[in-house]
Amino acid sequence: MFNRFLGIATMVAGIAVALPAFAGDITISDAWAKESIGRVPNGAAFFVIHNDGGADKIVGATSDLADRTELHTHIMENNVMKMRRVEGGVDVPANGELTFKPGSYHVMMLDLHEPLKAGQHVALTLQFEKAGEVPVDVAVISMSDAASKQHGAMKMDMKPGKDGAMGKSNGMGGSSGGAGQMQN
Repeated sequence: MFNRFLGIATMVAGIAVALPAFAGDITISDAWAKESIGRVPNGAAFFVIHNDGGADKIVGATSDLADRTELHTHIMENNVMKMRRVEGGVDVPANGELTFKPGSYHVMMLDLHEPLKAGQHVALTLQFEKAGEVPVDVAVISMSDAASKQHGAMKMDMKPGKDGAMGKSNGMGGSSGGAGQMQN
């Protein structure tokens, strides 16, 4: 009897990991992070936010795997690409989507408690102004798989958007989530 229960519980847990995370009109899909190299103390998570309702805003993120978890972006400053912490959140358009990807918006996990290992899953909670908290299961992928994803993500228009973030194809145009100073 116990083995049957354990088998069913394992199957349900496997199905839950495969499904996108959602709260209200917000759904999160394709959540991933790159495995750590050596003793790198930080990691980044990427995903797609789908919004089937009114405009919302992602205002933060948390993870028990890191001392600090922050929203970040990349900006072009004096012809140099720099990463910055996003202050005030990032607008998620009504009935649209926003992609957090390499070279653009991402969630930074600072001062990791352990390195990220391929095959591992990281629990991340995204915080939205209207939808509230959305738990997300982030799959840690190998360096080679991440390189494939990054190559596709970098095929974007490399002109700064209104908020200084790079690229136009990720739904960021007109965002009020301007870049602030990165805090270490």
